[in-house]
Amino acid sequence: MPAAEPLTNPPQAFFRGMLIGVLLYSVVIGFFNDYTDILHTGSYSVTFAVAIVMQVLTYLTFALKDFAVRWIRRRGGPHHKIGIAVSVWAIMFLSKFVFLAAISVIFQGSVEISGFVGLFVVILCMTAAQRLVELIDRKLGAEQPDPDRDVPGDGSGLPPTPAAA
Repeated sequence: MPAAEPLTNPPQAFFRGMLIGVLLYSVVIGFFNDYTDILHTGSYSVTFAVAIVMQVLTYLTFALKDFAVRWIRRRGGPHHKIGIAVSVWAIMFLSKFVFLAAISVIFQGSVEISGFVGLFVVILCMTAAQRLVELIDRKLGAEQPDPDRDVPGDGSGLPPTPAAA
């Protein structure tokens, strides 16, 4: 039985999150490009580059949101919950205009998005896909292997390769 895998450290978790985010954005943008009029990119290279830009912007947006929430909570006061709600809404809403501007400047016509609502739909689908991946990952992580169960192969759970068979 192989040794237990060590816990993930923060840089690994950051890398995994960014990588999965870029890959998911790439798939979601690709589907929107192929099957809707909401978004159009000239090539897969452009689609992948847009995915990278959108993942970085999404990460920065959530980092700003978390900073604002911490700052307002530290200040306290009787209306801090209202301040948190307004701040989070403003950051999340206004960030979409930053996304549109950044894509417009960086890709200069290689990407066409049908405006704010179109971008919102793409990000909404991306968020749903990311939440689904996180749910599956948590469920798989919660399953405890049964040491009495006989697992064929090397214990990795993968089928044996032809050379190893």
